[in-house]
Amino acid sequence: MKASSNAILALSRSFYGKRLTNADFDALLHCSSVGEAAQYLLLKTPYADAIAESGVTSFTARFLEELVSKHRFASFVSLCRFEMAIGNAFYRYFIMRDEVDQIERATLMLISGNTEIYLQRVNSFLDKHLSIDLFAIGRANSLEEIAASLDRTAYGSIYRDCLLAPKVDYLTFEQALEAHFEKEVRKLCKTCFSAGEREALLELICRAQDCRLIERVWRAKRFYRGVPDLYADLTARDVPLTLLNERTLKQLASCESATDVIRILEKSPYHGWISEKGEQSVEYQLEKQLYEICRKQIRFSTYPGVVMFCYLQLSAVEAKNLLRVIEGVKFHVPPQVIAQNLILEPTN
Repeated sequence: MKASSNAILALSRSFYGKRLTNADFDALLHCSSVGEAAQYLLLKTPYADAIAESGVTSFTARFLEELVSKHRFASFVSLCRFEMAIGNAFYRYFIMRDEVDQIERATLMLISGNTEIYLQRVNSFLDKHLSIDLFAIGRANSLEEIAASLDRTAYGSIYRDCLLAPKVDYLTFEQALEAHFEKEVRKLCKTCFSAGEREALLELICRAQDCRLIERVWRAKRFYRGVPDLYADLTARDVPLTLLNERTLKQLASCESATDVIRILEKSPYHGWISEKGEQSVEYQLEKQLYEICRKQIRFSTYPGVVMFCYLQLSAVEAKNLLRVIEGVKFHVPPQVIAQNLILEPTN
């Protein structure tokens, strides 16, 4: 069992060692077409297998993006084999995270009247590996139809309870789904890990969840100042995964502006994480901070669960970088503009 756990640690670091370098991204940024970018990935990077196995020689941006996701998921599956070999089910964390993200996104797109955008971005490869039917929720024309598509999943009753809430809006669904996710993650961590590893892993998960929360609250306070009750019940969650104490959560819920959000965070574990004066978006700043923590932990942590979590977080950043490059090349965005939106390792 210990040998299998160590194999997870070693394999995660091995996959991380094959990551794209800053030089790789620089070369991709200067590709003149999506086809040229695909050729570079085929000849010079670990994405070669996914591209070669596709048998495709003429690539669209959308198809290349799916192959990037397929490559990342193949690494995830390899890690899952070792997890299952030791009776560990923590891989479920990443499946549930994808499922909740997709349900939230589909709900938001439907409420805003942009369901066609969601369907355009559905990843057919990912759809095969989740318990939810992405195409069914994407084709839904009402919240009731989304609920019907989820009836035979763990999310069906949660979604229908939201439909019966006194106030039915996106935040109703988001907070209910996030509360369910956090409850299930705590169960997983308690079942899968001993005290030291569980504590270290939960801290990382809390940071990842807090980044999502901070981004949402900051956006609400910046763009919806006329709706003061947004996120008014941040402390109502049964099992919050957060490093923020109750007082800070209440302050965030009741503050009046995005500037107030930053001021409150300066007295929290996220001191210095975001700034309104920076050129980058708040989402970018938060993701960059989490990236740096994971980059450090994947090297120095002795806990297999922590190293695996960090690798998958870092590989998600790499995938996002690639998607930004592919879209930028497709629309002939200047390389320096694309580069400003990439999260890369610091250069010496």
